[in-house]
Amino acid sequence: MEDRTTDRASADQNVRFRVLAPLVLALALLLSLYLVTTYRAFTSQREASLQQATETTTELLRRATEDNIATLGSLMSAIRRDPLLEDAMRRQDREALLARGAPLLQELQARAGITHLYFHAPDRVNFLRVHQPHRFGDTISRVTLMEAERTGQPSVGNEQGPLGTYTLRYVMPWRSGDRLLGYIELGKEFQLVASSLREAHGMDVAILVDKKYVDRALWEPTAAEQRLPPWDTLPSIVAVFSTAQALPDELSARLARQGLDLDEPTVTVQADGRVLECTLLPIDDVRSLETAKLLVMRDVTGVAAAARAQLVAGCAAFAGVSGGLLAMFHVLLGRIQRDLRERSRLLTSAKERLEQEIEVRIVAQRELEGALGASAAASQAKTESLAQREEALCELQATKRALEQQLQTIERQRVTIRELSLPIVDVWDEILALSIVGPVDSERAADMMDGLLRRIVDAQARWIILDVTGLPAIDDEVAARLARVAKAVRLLGCDCIVTGISPHIARAFVALGVELGDIRPLRSLKDGIKHCMSARQAAALRSSLAT
Repeated sequence: MEDRTTDRASADQNVRFRVLAPLVLALALLLSLYLVTTYRAFTSQREASLQQATETTTELLRRATEDNIATLGSLMSAIRRDPLLEDAMRRQDREALLARGAPLLQELQARAGITHLYFHAPDRVNFLRVHQPHRFGDTISRVTLMEAERTGQPSVGNEQGPLGTYTLRYVMPWRSGDRLLGYIELGKEFQLVASSLREAHGMDVAILVDKKYVDRALWEPTAAEQRLPPWDTLPSIVAVFSTAQALPDELSARLARQGLDLDEPTVTVQADGRVLECTLLPIDDVRSLETAKLLVMRDVTGVAAAARAQLVAGCAAFAGVSGGLLAMFHVLLGRIQRDLRERSRLLTSAKERLEQEIEVRIVAQRELEGALGASAAASQAKTESLAQREEALCELQATKRALEQQLQTIERQRVTIRELSLPIVDVWDEILALSIVGPVDSERAADMMDGLLRRIVDAQARWIILDVTGLPAIDDEVAARLARVAKAVRLLGCDCIVTGISPHIARAFVALGVELGDIRPLRSLKDGIKHCMSARQAAALRSSLAT
């Protein structure tokens, strides 16, 4: 008894394992699929976000540059119209020009961040640097000034200096009437333009320059003052301006390997517990040289944390649902196992009763075998009687086959008689005649219509003579059938002539109210043929006269 209980408990555990193990495996696969799908979705979303970040930052930088160019243009127009500056430049009075230009530069610097104000002679020799009045007399060979000299129009663009920094310069020819007084030049350091991104959008920026275009001796004092990364931080790049205290280590490693030409314009790095999107944007240079790039660093820590939280929440929800499913299946399997045990007990009891019934049936079978032996003789006699009956059945089948052959012959004869009962005769070209002999039932009327219409089409007949001389009697059904045949013939463009109408048929037509319509009745077949021949000759004559 104890062994049976132990086996039953072991069987119950085995059933639960066989059901729950595949379920756990399926849930694990679903969780893996969810993680992979979610990761791919996050990756795709991140790539789209990086692309959008690059485009957004590029657009912000473009707008900031355009706004500063517009500001420089407005300020340049005001300076050019200043009468005191124009009088001092016409008289070549440097002191008077400085006395008016110095407070003007201070005002422009406070209002618009202007850092450079130049006055150049017509031969491009610097007459006055308002921001550095002790330096003058040197010939300026910058691209913007030379372009303004060549075209006689304002010229604007970013130009790189010996420190590697860029200045947004606006140069305008200065005229008084027809006389060229010289050139006015306004400049705003590009880092101020870039800093506007940090002020407006909270992004750190840095200007990274190829070391080949930077004078180290001039750069080091500025780097110490602005606390820039040391010269040897990166092998081929140096920072000439940065709003961040240091570049992220992961980004520095990439820049050290690839320089300014990263594989992707925007990369995501981690630094000091933050997630940063770093974008390298080209700086437009009037010489069309890519000597530097603007690094924009955007803090997306919140976005990354939200994505992780969403993933963790999804996993937690899946785990909760999976645990509930496993618990529910565990309980259901327990109930099913108890039901199976009860059914097994009932089956065992039924088996015992069946064995008893089998023993009873064995005894009955033996008694039946004795009875079968007794009935074997009677069966033999019946077999002989059945053989005789089979011989009689064979004779009957032979007689049946002979009768079937006779019926087939009768059917063929009936078909032949039906065809002969519809003699359609070609009287002449385009003239057909059909003599109706004997009664017209529905089947014969259908055959008559089909055969007659086919012959009309094949012979291209224009006149058809229906001879009803041999029609023994007529009722409403026969009259209606003849009328339908005549109408069908008329629809094919053929004139229908009915001949041989006997007095009793005429009385039947009148009594039944049959409308002959376009059907022409004539006395005899001969009259019908004469009528058709005359109509044919008349048609031929009309045709010849028409031609």
